[in-house]
Amino acid sequence: MNVTELVRKHPIAAFLAWFFPVGWAIALIPLIAQRTMDVEWSMEPFIIASTWLGLLLPIVVITNIVEGRHGLRLLRQRVTRFRTNIGWYALGLLVVPGVVLALALVTFGPPSISPSGWLTAIGIGFLLQTLVGFATTNLWEEAAWMGFVQVRLQTRHGVLVAAVITAMLFMLQHVPLMVVQDMGLIIPVAFFVLAIPFRALMAWVYNRTDSLFVVGLVHAAGDAAVAGTITGVGLLPRLYEGYDVGFFGIAANVIIGLIVIGATRARLGMSARPSPRPLTEAAPQFLSA
Repeated sequence: MNVTELVRKHPIAAFLAWFFPVGWAIALIPLIAQRTMDVEWSMEPFIIASTWLGLLLPIVVITNIVEGRHGLRLLRQRVTRFRTNIGWYALGLLVVPGVVLALALVTFGPPSISPSGWLTAIGIGFLLQTLVGFATTNLWEEAAWMGFVQVRLQTRHGVLVAAVITAMLFMLQHVPLMVVQDMGLIIPVAFFVLAIPFRALMAWVYNRTDSLFVVGLVHAAGDAAVAGTITGVGLLPRLYEGYDVGFFGIAANVIIGLIVIGATRARLGMSARPSPRPLTEAAPQFLSA
């Protein structure tokens, strides 16, 4: 069996065999530079490069091998499909940041900030960072994790099992960040557990919209609410300067994800689209991990 046949039979395994060596190697460059040359390099450019070369590039190559031009065309359609019910945009641009902000208000109280500061926080801290994160990272992350990996897993194993497996892989993607920040073992374990409702939320959005564009936007909005991008900090860091606000994004995704799991009785949109399919109606062996 040659390499092409192996990739066709095990597309997910082929993707992981590409992503972890390449993606991790790129993301760990700042840590290596710090340890060997005693220089401080920003993580953001390397995270973007890791996303493009470690996530996006392999799904394009493998999709072409497994499904040909038809698969690439379907991938492009789902990445660019933005015409959908406005409620899905409200989920990303209003509900997700609204829950994040509500948690911060309950914890810290109202921020001491002027009306112009609020406008800056919303306009530059949230909307701009959502746009930048979406274009540079989050859309391509979800094209890989939701549009390539999780959709195949849920076709074979069901939506919740797929969410659990993808949550584990999603956690492993972020290991370089944890290593750079010198986090202990408890953080990766907690990240995995808390990522399960998040991956369930992403599955629900995708299964109902068939749009990776919207999935990436919801992901980007959550990140922009608590973190930011290469162009600046996000919403909460501007409202609560000096406070540790990162956990509120995770908590918001967990809350919304658990509500979705309960409200859909763990179907996550499968009843709306009974047979969530991969990028093409390929033979069953092409869905093998």
